Amino acid sequence: MKKKLAIFTVLLLAMAVFAGILGYGMIYKIYKNERRTVQNLAGRVIPAYPDAENVFMDALSDSEKSGAENGAKILDRYGYNEGDAMILDAVYEPMVRKFVLILSLYIVIVALFGYGFLRITDQRQKEQEEIFLLFLDKCLSGNCGVESEEGRLKLNRLRNPLLEDALKKLGENLQMKREYMESEQDHTKTLVTDISHQLKTPVSALKTCFALCIETDNDEEREEFLNRCETQMDKLEMLVDSLLCISRLETGIINLRGENTTLTEIIVEAVNSIYAKALNKNIKIITEDFTDVVLNLDKKWTAEAIANILDNAVKYGYEGNHITIRAQKFYSFMRVEVEDRGIGIPKEEQTKIFQRFYRGRNDVVRNTEGSGVGLYLSRQILDRQGGTISVRSAREKGCIFVIQLPL
Repeated sequence: MKKKLAIFTVLLLAMAVFAGILGYGMIYKIYKNERRTVQNLAGRVIPAYPDAENVFMDALSDSEKSGAENGAKILDRYGYNEGDAMILDAVYEPMVRKFVLILSLYIVIVALFGYGFLRITDQRQKEQEEIFLLFLDKCLSGNCGVESEEGRLKLNRLRNPLLEDALKKLGENLQMKREYMESEQDHTKTLVTDISHQLKTPVSALKTCFALCIETDNDEEREEFLNRCETQMDKLEMLVDSLLCISRLETGIINLRGENTTLTEIIVEAVNSIYAKALNKNIKIITEDFTDVVLNLDKKWTAEAIANILDNAVKYGYEGNHITIRAQKFYSFMRVEVEDRGIGIPKEEQTKIFQRFYRGRNDVVRNTEGSGVGLYLSRQILDRQGGTISVRSAREKGCIFVIQLPL
């Protein structure tokens, strides 16, 4: 648009300059003709009447034209009428006709250029509007098509880098939001399915225990069923707490706030939270010496992540065994290893255990109480703070969880 307007303006200026040169040429011809007329009068009158030379020169230099009225009366007797149209004069008529012709051509050319420019501009604007509306319609229908060959060709037809860039960014943004919404929708479906599956077992067990408790007349059996109900209620409470924790973490309600804390403080808090469970199974927790460092992490939730790993190590560890915690500083991260002497994790399951609600196929795992969210929470907490977590099998038995915390 701007380029075409500039070209149109240059053409108008060029034509205006041409008209100005033409006008100047015509004025010069009139001026030259007037001089020739005066020269002709001087050449005819002064030689015949030498005494009139001074009068003639005074008349030429008279700026007030004091003798013009008398001259008009004299010339009027010979047909030089001041009211005659200039176009009727034999001298001026060709110049007037030429001027009118060129002026008419100028007006026609300017009108044609203007009409053509407006037509092209209007057509181009309609084409851009059609492309723009088509593009928006595709975006609203869920297929922006910016990355496709067809989409790029349509954007290139706009011939407007700013609009093209804006539409491209709009398309990419809408596409990202669409993919995010689809991902969230799938995530919600999976979450609802997982929660339903996890709640089904304790709820069914509760229902059965209460039914048997109501039907029995034996006090000992009633007491046993009530104890089982209490156990299932504890499972249900633990599961609900875990689900709430996951929900708050994933929706951003739990805000991980970095603070200066030492690795020792984090490990001590994690060990203290599971120390009673370890003591009940006579499992020792050994922390090897390491050089302490200051970390900028959320102390509470990082300790929670490590505590979940220790809790698994105690839960699936053999009585009388021990858990070893070791740490080593590297250039950009602190490496923490938690090694247990438990049942171990098969290699094919080592990447699955960090999935939400995943529980191993081992009979010991199946028969041990758990919700399958502890390691998932640990990974989420560490990932959101720039850390990582992985697991590998130990040399003898058990496994080693490897945590990397950013310095």
